[in-house]
Amino acid sequence: MQIRSLTWLALATGLLPVVVVHISYVASALGGYVPWCNIYVDGCVSISASGRHGFSYVFFKLGMIPAAALLAAFWWQCRLWLRRLGDHSNGIEWAMVVCGLLSATFLVLYTVYLGSRGEIYQFMRRTGVIVYFSFSYLAQLLLLARLQRLRLCGVLVLPDYVLRGKMTLAVGLMVFGLVSIPVGNFIPDKDRLENIIEWWFALMMVSYYFFTWRAWCHTRLGVNSDK
Repeated sequence: MQIRSLTWLALATGLLPVVVVHISYVASALGGYVPWCNIYVDGCVSISASGRHGFSYVFFKLGMIPAAALLAAFWWQCRLWLRRLGDHSNGIEWAMVVCGLLSATFLVLYTVYLGSRGEIYQFMRRTGVIVYFSFSYLAQLLLLARLQRLRLCGVLVLPDYVLRGKMTLAVGLMVFGLVSIPVGNFIPDKDRLENIIEWWFALMMVSYYFFTWRAWCHTRLGVNSDK
């Protein structure tokens, strides 16, 4: 029996989209398609605009589709991990997996239609990114709830910073999501502020997988696959 560690999966799920998006932005800026700025402070460009032109148009798609595949595999592995930790809440586990798989599917949809023209294509792109963010967040909340439950039951022992970090990100994402509503509806010159929110929201969302990686490393037995 060979034991194959899957701890890398959680780390790759968080790192790959960060690397792809930032390289796409730098390539677009070097090509003169978007301005140079501190994207997290100035918000001179959106994430989508970073992957619409030149080299970035191809690189973004070639990078984000594998990122979506990793995301789907990650959420499936999360269910197996919870089972190995002794969690038997089948309904919640499957709801988490469904949300995770939907988020991965719509990330692909967003990526495929990014840069396309026409109203139908713009609609598909907007729908893709909204559903991706929404269902990723729901899946993250469900996983956090199960981990909190296992910890309270004494089944799971993790360093304090792991669950504290997940909780901080969950609250932060909710705050950013709520703030984006009045920004999008009541502020006339909203583009830069929306871009700043988008960049921080995306960064915080993928940071969640770092804490899951640390949890997988700590529990060890929960992330092994028998072959």
